[in-house]
Amino acid sequence: MRNTYLGFALLLMAGPVLAELRPLAEDELQEISGQAGMSISASLNFAANPAQTRCPGGCGTRVAIQPANSSGFIVLDNIQGTFSFEGLSFDIVTIDSGYDGDGAAFNSSAMRLGLTDASFSNARFTLAGSNSAASGGAGFQQTDLLTYRVNGDVRMNGNLYLFAAP
Repeated sequence: MRNTYLGFALLLMAGPVLAELRPLAEDELQEISGQAGMSISASLNFAANPAQTRCPGGCGTRVAIQPANSSGFIVLDNIQGTFSFEGLSFDIVTIDSGYDGDGAAFNSSAMRLGLTDASFSNARFTLAGSNSAASGGAGFQQTDLLTYRVNGDVRMNGNLYLFAAP
């Protein structure tokens, strides 16, 4: 009973908290500093689909990318395993120094994707070239270039920079 009175007394003493949402003028914005970007965490499990019979035991996920001015596709096929990360950050950075002097010559913005505590377990995928984004069907052709498989865990950290094409 004593805790109830204490809680009620603290609630009365706290007073109202008010926040105002309003547009800021340009000079007010100039005085504000902060950090841009966002962070995401996820765990993704890519399992084989037994209905996809072109792979023994079923096929995993397929990702197809068609480069500009190309009729073919670069494919990551039969992706299986668990991929997880505790932090994936997206940020726009200006590269104007470093990289053995190349940063000063570049002197432009790039998108930085950062991985924190990323790992994949019991993973596999096949890098291939294909004439179709979807697998199977009449006339489907695919040339497997590389198959990667790991039984166990792989841990990764680091940044990937994406630059705009001129």
